[in-house]
Amino acid sequence: MKVLGLDLSTKTGWSVFENGQYKTSGALTKVFIEDFNVNKEPHKSPLYPFNVMDGAEEVGRSVLGLYNEHEPDVIVIESLVKGRNAHTQRILDWIHFCVLKSLRPLNKKLIHMFPSEWRQIVGLKLSKEQKINNKDVSAGKKRGKIGKKHLSVNMTNEKFGLTLKLKDNDQSDACLLGLAYCVKNP
Repeated sequence: MKVLGLDLSTKTGWSVFENGQYKTSGALTKVFIEDFNVNKEPHKSPLYPFNVMDGAEEVGRSVLGLYNEHEPDVIVIESLVKGRNAHTQRILDWIHFCVLKSLRPLNKKLIHMFPSEWRQIVGLKLSKEQKINNKDVSAGKKRGKIGKKHLSVNMTNEKFGLTLKLKDNDQSDACLLGLAYCVKNP
């Protein structure tokens, strides 16, 4: 069984597992959305909403190309959770819609997993030392808070022998999402 894991965004991360084993992963080329800056009221752009729709459709086409390249039996997509920025949330919602619309005719098994679910399955959590570190950072005693992105990249590098950096967290999340599905469905 071949599994395609997807962390959808304008820089979608992906992974492929075959018979429960990691095979490959990467990130799709970042989609540029013209005149879209989440911090500067992008809904007031004269290009809105079609600039966002065009970007979301481009991600949908790219994911379809990824599907055609790897021909998975199952596609696992990280479910959306409420974000802090309405504009970011909107583009993610539209990306998910366009990806699902492009995959629908394939009639393949689609699974959604919440981040909390896949993180629990793979055991992605702060160690006691990391919690103490973060408490010291919050108290202003030191710098360098350790977050979920750090944990994801570090675990992915350890488990799969990769050399991802923090900026590659979409790819690392896709890897751990795929792994979680394989662990949950041996």
